[in-house]
Amino acid sequence: MTEYKDVNGVPFTDEDIELWATEAESERGYQGGHLGPSRPGRPISVGDQARPFTLRLDAARRAKLDTAARQRRTTASQLVRDLIDAL
Repeated sequence: MTEYKDVNGVPFTDEDIELWATEAESERGYQGGHLGPSRPGRPISVGDQARPFTLRLDAARRAKLDTAARQRRTTASQLVRDLIDAL
């Protein structure tokens, strides 16, 4: 039986996948809790006046931004929003 690892390094097997599929396809559906940490995305509260903002970053700056976002378990976009809000 093959063993896999999820993005957090937690192992699971083909047997686990079959069990999850059976549960999801049953009349009860999935009964477990949230499978992982939630991640902030585009906030609903930005409203219909929100407009995209494009920022060009060199590879080093983009890597710094992505690393900082990963460490905070958020997205690069949400991190920039949070930084602007902190001004």
